[in-house]
Formats: sequence, C-alpha cells, structure tokens
Amino acid sequence: HQEEEYRKKSIFLADINQEGTFNELYKTNLLKIRNMILVKFLKDTMVEPHESEWFGFYKQGDTSTIIDLKDSDLYKNDLLGLKQLDEQQRLKFIESNTDHLQFTDAWFIENIIPYLIG
Repeated sequence: HQEEEYRKKSIFLADINQEGTFNELYKTNLLKIRNMILVKFLKDTMVEPHESEWFGFYKQGDTSTIIDLKDSDLYKNDLLGLKQLDEQQRLKFIESNTDHLQFTDAWFIENIIPYLIG
C-alpha cells in the first residue's frame, strides 16, 4: 500500500518515471540529450536505496530485494528512453565514494565534464 500512496502523492518522481499516465514527450525530450550521466553516491545518507540513483528500485512489495534498471519495466519497455540511450552508449553509470553530491570540483572535472564536451 505504500507504493500506491507514493504514486498518488508524488508530484514529480512517479510522473517523470512514467509510473502513471505515459507521456511520450518525456521520452522524446530525454532522447535529445548527448549523454545521460547517472552518479551513484556510495556513502549516500539521503537517497534510499542507493541503486535508485541508477534507476534501480525495490521489488514491488519487497524492500529487501533491489531490481536493477535493466531488469525493470521502465527499461525493458523503454518507457523513458533509457534503453535506447544505453544501446547507443549514451547512458553513463558513474560511482562516487562520497555522500550525496559531496564531490570535489576536481572529481567533477575528471568524471563528468568529458561526457558533456566529448
């Protein structure tokens, strides 16, 4: 029942993740980007589960099992364009051994900037 409450009350995340009404415009617009860079913060104290930073999430009804992005309906049915981005090598998965958004300028320049200018 918590999942249903989340879908009803989420004003952004459930919508943008195509968990309600499908919006083709979200996918169309996302596919216009050069690269989508997903950063998982390994010591994150804000986001739970950490895998959700890479679009993974809990198995429905089971908070002890994580479903990876590539095993999700969002990816398999390419509802947001993530599968297409991945197949075109435009979906980047990066890890940072820090808390949420606690990276240095040097880390950002080394790990993110190349995907933005390359």
